[in-house]
Amino acid sequence: MSEILQVRHLVKTFGTNEVLKDIDFSVNSGDVISIIGSSGSGKSTLLRCINLLEDATGGSILFHDQDVLSGAIDEDTYRTKVGMVFQSFNLFNNMNVLDNCMVGQLKVLKRNKEEARAKAIEYLSKVGMELYIKAKPRQLSGGQKQRVAIARALAMNPEILLFDEPTSALDPEMVGEVLDVMKNLAESGMTMLVVTHEMAFARDISTRVIYMADGKIEEEGSPKELFYNPKSQRTKEFLSRFTDSNK
Repeated sequence: MSEILQVRHLVKTFGTNEVLKDIDFSVNSGDVISIIGSSGSGKSTLLRCINLLEDATGGSILFHDQDVLSGAIDEDTYRTKVGMVFQSFNLFNNMNVLDNCMVGQLKVLKRNKEEARAKAIEYLSKVGMELYIKAKPRQLSGGQKQRVAIARALAMNPEILLFDEPTSALDPEMVGEVLDVMKNLAESGMTMLVVTHEMAFARDISTRVIYMADGKIEEEGSPKELFYNPKSQRTKEFLSRFTDSNK
């Protein structure tokens, strides 16, 4: 497996508050990495730094060995390769489902309308939303909006998809439909970096799990290692809530 992304000694501060402290890990092709931890541990800030939505204070992010923080890669080009699915969907409310999935292809990738439409429908079909191409976001459930957001990201042909707590804004009955789509993507070989509170997904679908606490990577390993034989006491305490509820 080839190494796609390397995060090296990444630091992020807001004023005097150090939110990310010397973050170091790599992402290989085909990895499904779940990032878990309590609220405020820096998980979402890490993804936002990787996607250049936040400016890192220090360290480097290497995409195919090019440091994206140095300005060596055009930001828009980089974001097509490292796509992001947000907690709050971020769909364009004035556009229908099809146009939401076409606009980035037309403006950034410069595809023609026929190709963009074909790609949009291909990925909307993949997430079970092809029948809703004329619907506006306000006519969709939360789960349907998130599936459209995933299709929109996929239509840009990313090498990695970042998911920032993709189910946390959903009603409980809609969580499953989004997790099913993500499970299918993982099984198809999509490289994914997922900030999540869904511990069963992290345990059952991930190839690797990162546990963050206080802005640092407290522990990293396979799901089996982390869930069933954690080395850190903090990891044990965090996961005990999940394991106790599943006994």
